[in-house]
Amino acid sequence: MSRLSHGAAVAALMVLVAPSVSFARVHHQTTAATAGAHNAASDMDVRKQCYEEARQRYPSTSQDMQTNRDFAYRTCAVEHGVQNP
Repeated sequence: MSRLSHGAAVAALMVLVAPSVSFARVHHQTTAATAGAHNAASDMDVRKQCYEEARQRYPSTSQDMQTNRDFAYRTCAVEHGVQNP
């Protein structure tokens, strides 16, 4: 492939990709800005519920059980939509 045809292929790809990237960026900012405004309380409720479930499943305080409890909590939180458990 010559340099000219390679450059033309890259330019054509950029023309196709750039509009979708800009749309995704704008759409993500609007949804991220409104998501935290009305879900803040329920996010904390989900965290508390998942922590209690994990604590009931692994009640021991040994280090091995703490690792299992942490994993159970994080899995539950992610399944319920918490972004950073």
